[in-house]
Amino acid sequence: MRIITADSRDATATTEGKPSATSLNLFTNQHRMITGTQKATVIRAVIDGSSLSEAARKAGIKSAQANTALKGFCRRFRLPSEVADVRAEPARYLDVLKAFEASPEIALGRDLSERLTMLLQVKTPQEVTPKYVSNIEASQLLACGLTPINVHMIETWLASHGHGLKKAVPKGNKEIEEAKRCISWLHVHGFDVTAPRAQLEHLLSQLSPVPVGSIT
Repeated sequence: MRIITADSRDATATTEGKPSATSLNLFTNQHRMITGTQKATVIRAVIDGSSLSEAARKAGIKSAQANTALKGFCRRFRLPSEVADVRAEPARYLDVLKAFEASPEIALGRDLSERLTMLLQVKTPQEVTPKYVSNIEASQLLACGLTPINVHMIETWLASHGHGLKKAVPKGNKEIEEAKRCISWLHVHGFDVTAPRAQLEHLLSQLSPVPVGSIT
């Protein structure tokens, strides 16, 4: 799997434009006040037989917003947009909803989703599937300029779909320091960090050079 590293991104910075908006991005832009999760909640509730007002209540939004979300969703995926249409073919709408829910934009937001789409060199956010991203190491994402918080969001999204980033030991001092910070953060909040601390110490002992005069 090839991803655009920070170096290669810098080399093309003068020619790269902002990724072109896909229809999914347009759908999100048109309804900026409603989150992707709220949209999905509305659609799923209607599929399950709820009225729009009931769906709105479940999503924590107004009925008018729920109606806008339903019509926007159906327009995006070229589906009939009346509640009666949804109830007539619930399986059809459910299949489309599952694909929408799997999009990274739901959990990661538009900006991070677009960055992943660009870094992985795919055409649309829908191609950035949990299974696809699970082949990437955290170190690769950090090398591309993503932050530890971005990596945390991606890992959380993957975990919600039964996946995770490819496991690998920390690479370089920055990642080791980040691991130490994570352990300290858990420790000050009362978590037992005996195991992760021991694992990190073992890793550092493997990476550190043997001191002069020590017995090997």
